[in-house]
Amino acid sequence: MRILKDTYLSRRFFLILMLGIFAFVMAYVFPLLFIWVAGTLLTVLLLLFVELFELYKRVDGIDALRVVADKLSNGEENPVCLVLRNRYPVSTCLRVIDEIPVEFQNRNVLFRLKVNAGEQREIHYTLRPTKRGSYNFGKILVFVSVRFGLVERRYSFRADQDVAVYPSFMMMHRYELMAYGNYHPENGGIRTRALGGNMAFEQIKPYVTGDDPRTVNWKATAKYNHLMVNTYTEERSQQIYCLVDKGRTMQSPFNNMTMLDHAINTVLTLSNIILKKGDRAGLITFSNNSRNCVKADNRVGQLNRISEALYRLETHYQETDFEKLYVSVNRQIPTRSLLILFTNFDTVSGLRRHLPALQRLAARHLVLVILFENSELNKALERPVHNLKDAYFETIAAGFATEKRQMVRELSQLGIRVILSKPESLTVNSINSYLNLKERKLI
Repeated sequence: MRILKDTYLSRRFFLILMLGIFAFVMAYVFPLLFIWVAGTLLTVLLLLFVELFELYKRVDGIDALRVVADKLSNGEENPVCLVLRNRYPVSTCLRVIDEIPVEFQNRNVLFRLKVNAGEQREIHYTLRPTKRGSYNFGKILVFVSVRFGLVERRYSFRADQDVAVYPSFMMMHRYELMAYGNYHPENGGIRTRALGGNMAFEQIKPYVTGDDPRTVNWKATAKYNHLMVNTYTEERSQQIYCLVDKGRTMQSPFNNMTMLDHAINTVLTLSNIILKKGDRAGLITFSNNSRNCVKADNRVGQLNRISEALYRLETHYQETDFEKLYVSVNRQIPTRSLLILFTNFDTVSGLRRHLPALQRLAARHLVLVILFENSELNKALERPVHNLKDAYFETIAAGFATEKRQMVRELSQLGIRVILSKPESLTVNSINSYLNLKERKLI
């Protein structure tokens, strides 16, 4: 019974069968054809049984294994590998179907290949998840045919595996070098000259050509009888909090990912840069009444704590309450800190409702607001206008773009630093802004 379930007649067999039926019909007109047609069909049936014997004479004719990481990076191309081994003494043709998680909505992960006797082959492909959470891989189905390919045997390998999709740790590693200089290969070198001298004392060392004469330590010079200078380094252990709005306005999709997930990927990468620079990274997520906090710290394991908090972040669809955020920040962050706020406003009136709370936050802390620019609307503005419908659409798109620029002006006029960024440039712009504020000694 198991053999019947795992045996599939191929398209080639049915094509030959159709041709045989047509030939039998023609044999009524030309009787001499009957013997040739009958002999041919008997030969085909004999070959079919020979192939069945070759396919089923081994219990373990094919081995299959999936190799995939326990954690996938959200929004990135994650590699998956299928390892196949042919244990048959003859070459085989394989059709391989991998049951990937339902979240990808793809039922066409099919590969065809020919494997020689005793050979091992690998199939490499990538998956790009766009939502955080737990994903489940299913079976690996392998359909094997030999010789003339008249029949296939199905092998079903139980390869059930749960993987977790975390905020983009691939992006985090890709941008690590920016911690040692404001540079990214995609954007070229962008170096901001520091204003004034660094204030954190590091050590006293002998003077060498090129040192600033203003840093000469005259007491140490008199003691050692040659010039000694003080050296300084960047201020460290500053508190940097990333504030992530998980309310309704952050659910708009860009490139199949919500603005919230774009922000989460950026927060993880930015937190890594903050810790590399010696500052203390923290996290606050908020909506209408839900606030989660990871206290700012730079101890070992802080990045993992932030990553776990971001992975378990649940989205909300209510209107965000900035007044409650202000109360929560005052209670949990008593000292002046840099607050990097990832949020979005649909309209200027929506921004003005929350301006009083933002102003009070800016009075006690250094606030950097990061708003999302709708890149799809910008593309729409660049398209040529062919009819009245296009003109109406362009007018509406231009209105939204103008409102975004007005939001930036109103926040800037109140002394609140603001960035208007496209989702795809969010990480680079956020890191550059943090490094710029740090080099200007504003934190």
